[in-house]
Amino acid sequence: MLKFDLNFLWTIINLILFFVLMRFLLFKPIKKILTQRQEMIDNQFKDAENAREQADLLKNQYESELAGVEDEKKQIITDARADAKAEYDKIVNRAQSDADRIKSDARKAADAETEKARLSVKEGIAQLAMETAAKVVGEKSSAEIDSSIYDKFLNESSDD
Repeated sequence: MLKFDLNFLWTIINLILFFVLMRFLLFKPIKKILTQRQEMIDNQFKDAENAREQADLLKNQYESELAGVEDEKKQIITDARADAKAEYDKIVNRAQSDADRIKSDARKAADAETEKARLSVKEGIAQLAMETAAKVVGEKSSAEIDSSIYDKFLNESSDD
């Protein structure tokens, strides 16, 4: 059978004492350090999660702002094109009205020159007719006859 002696009892008491001392002097501080480290790691994970959520929030905010900027850019381009088209139409209309005015002025000037040339030719023909009539009639022509021949010629040539 088993023999129960004093050494065995001292060994058990020593083991119990050693376990209690180890528990208070080693296990509790190590457990406390491990608990603190676990809390620190958990806090770091929470902080990282919060930072990720905040980054996602900022990312979404920036993406929405970027979409707003894209819309604003498109609106600015559309407005600029409309303004450019209006300015183009305004310049074209002004150029067209200037061209019409220049054509009208040129037509009036051409008509005036034509009328002036026509009157000059009529006067030249009338003068020739007077000289011819004077030669035909001879020295008998008077200022009164010349004037009536001249008026008659002008009336006939204006009818043509």
